[in-house]
Amino acid sequence: MKLIFLGTSAFALPALKALHNTEDIQVSLVISRPDRRSGRGRKITRPPVAILADELGIRLLQPEKLTEIRDMIKEMLPDVMVSASYGGWLPDWFLGIAPLGVVNIHPSLLPWHRGAAPIIRTILDGDKITAVSFMITDNGWDTGDILYTINHELTGYETAGELEDSLAESAASSLSEVLTDYANGTLKAVPQAGAESYAEKVTSEEAMISWKSSADEIRRMVLAFNPVPGARTVNRTGLLKIYSAETSTLQGRPGEVLEEVPLVVGCGSDSLRLLEVQPQGKRRMTSAEYVRGYRIRKGVLLSEE
Repeated sequence: MKLIFLGTSAFALPALKALHNTEDIQVSLVISRPDRRSGRGRKITRPPVAILADELGIRLLQPEKLTEIRDMIKEMLPDVMVSASYGGWLPDWFLGIAPLGVVNIHPSLLPWHRGAAPIIRTILDGDKITAVSFMITDNGWDTGDILYTINHELTGYETAGELEDSLAESAASSLSEVLTDYANGTLKAVPQAGAESYAEKVTSEEAMISWKSSADEIRRMVLAFNPVPGARTVNRTGLLKIYSAETSTLQGRPGEVLEEVPLVVGCGSDSLRLLEVQPQGKRRMTSAEYVRGYRIRKGVLLSEE
């Protein structure tokens, strides 16, 4: 099976590795997004998939627009394409190049959480179950027919990073078999069915904590925005990101420091015990280190947000 792979972020890495290591599949080309400037230093950063493609010795292209490589892709005559967290719109002409189309790996139980941020939205919503969906890409936003779904039960304590890793590995373990069964006709695509929702891209404003929310809502924020962009609050010490926390039954004003060590902060209902934080411009640290270093005292408002 001759295959073209499209991917950009780390979520796609296990899938690309699995395909590369499958004897009956030839990954002829990897398409990724262009290198971009990022971070404080605005340094050029390569997409994780582009780095892996180079390491594996697979031909790599990073066009700004797919039309730049249209003729070349058509000449390659791929049997199928696979996409995972590519991050770019696939036009109709592109979807029709391979006889088997473009199989997309989407980390949600479609049609629930279509869109750009399914993993974060899954955790924010407190979902009990999610999935990896293998979908035939059409011209909608994650609306194509479903080939195969791998369900994944949630404990309620996974960070977004941990859930992404689990779903990526789960997808990779079944990908070759899904493609083979699809190619020989054993696996048939069926239309999506059930409740629909759209997982909008996350903004940094959404990660700002309102201490008037319940402790459990804020706890889910901490999990959902770990590792990026980090759930945050603002106080006299500047921006404070929270990376690990658990609920407490202590009661107090929203934003009030109820205990110093461990650092417990009042919420709209119950309170939140902060475990790992990162003050602005500093490294991650335990909340105890933060309390000592910044002289946080019981009874003051950590934040009024």
